[in-house]
Amino acid sequence: MRVIEVRESLEPCEEAGWAAYDMILDTEMDRETIVKLGELGTLTYLGMLRQPFYRVEQPHYMLRGLEGAKHLRVSMLRGEEEIMDAVRKLIGEEG
Repeated sequence: MRVIEVRESLEPCEEAGWAAYDMILDTEMDRETIVKLGELGTLTYLGMLRQPFYRVEQPHYMLRGLEGAKHLRVSMLRGEEEIMDAVRKLIGEEG
């Protein structure tokens, strides 16, 4: 799996000191990768839904998305952008 693009999210959170980005992937997010992302914080995985939802939380950032989607949202406090590199590394992309 590889990140092919990173877009600034349209989600309005800048006023609170947070930034949000959508990481566009070259393949669909699978359960195995979601579990790996759980290493970055507290994982909530709702696998019983028609399209399973996941969220990984820490005090300074949050990852979330849908299993089967080709993107995930990364929200973080300004200054915590290194989480983007940690996500890339865990999904199998060096960087």
